[in-house]
Amino acid sequence: MALKKEIVLKNGVTVSYHRIAEIQNIVNGKTRLVIYSYINQEQRNREKNHEIKYSDDIYKITDYVLIDYNDKFTIKDSYEYLKTVEKYQGSKDILEESK
Repeated sequence: MALKKEIVLKNGVTVSYHRIAEIQNIVNGKTRLVIYSYINQEQRNREKNHEIKYSDDIYKITDYVLIDYNDKFTIKDSYEYLKTVEKYQGSKDILEESK
């Protein structure tokens, strides 16, 4: 799963494909969502299909969202929560194709 929403970065680059890469639980602290954003879904697919190396020919940024500690937070919960964060409000769900 991923989210689709055009977001213009401070440097002028537009990213439109956002996926949760990790859910990190810091014991007795916070839960951190790690979000990777790509220019578009095609770039994500190229990465996923190993058509490009991590640092070659791809623009990907990382964003972090902190929430109250919750070790029961599922990936589905994470996407639903992410859509309530101002930056990602109005995002549309995208289902990733499985291999």
